Amino acid sequence: MIDTDRRADADDAAHLRAALRLLAAGGALTVAVVVPGTREVLHRLDEAWYAEVQRHRTPAMAAASKVLDVAFGTTIDWTVRAAVTAALLRRRRWAALGAWAATIVLGEVSVGPLKAVVNRARPPDPLARTSQTSYPSGHALAAATTAPGLVLALLPPGPARQRWLVVGLGAAGATALSRTYLNAHWLSDSLGGAALGVGYALAAPPLVRAAVRRHRTR
Repeated sequence: MIDTDRRADADDAAHLRAALRLLAAGGALTVAVVVPGTREVLHRLDEAWYAEVQRHRTPAMAAASKVLDVAFGTTIDWTVRAAVTAALLRRRRWAALGAWAATIVLGEVSVGPLKAVVNRARPPDPLARTSQTSYPSGHALAAATTAPGLVLALLPPGPARQRWLVVGLGAAGATALSRTYLNAHWLSDSLGGAALGVGYALAAPPLVRAAVRRHRTR
């Protein structure tokens, strides 16, 4: 039990450090997209990436990108989120449920206001259905909260959870890049959404557990 607690504390500290770096990066990127001078420079880089994507299209990549488009679209993503919520309720894992709920809420409440503030046009010729403005990528942010978030919510601390966390982060990264492949978002839209989403997913569990621990010691 002591070893498990130590492992949980070590994981929490590492995840929180990573979360702070990612949230800082996502915040800095958001500012760079908003400020006219840096926005112009960033957009030139985005256009260069867009041009590269158009030159390197393959049927396999298109198919994979469309699968991720559906997998982290509203219907499937929210079905998975509901299933994870139900599993945590059934097991009465209240701290994990609170962290999972905080992760999802933070991701969802970020998208609309950021899109309204940045008000960025999407790339031309999208290959997927799109709505609203471009920054941040809602798909990238959803994948970055759901995929690693469910691993942290459902699995106990240990090597197996860390391995599955890498898988979850890989799925989030692939989804972020797939949005640029489908011309649905600029690269910076996807990077910003992914950085914020993973930051929320990594930060929420240690912060909720710390709050629960403080409450119990009062």
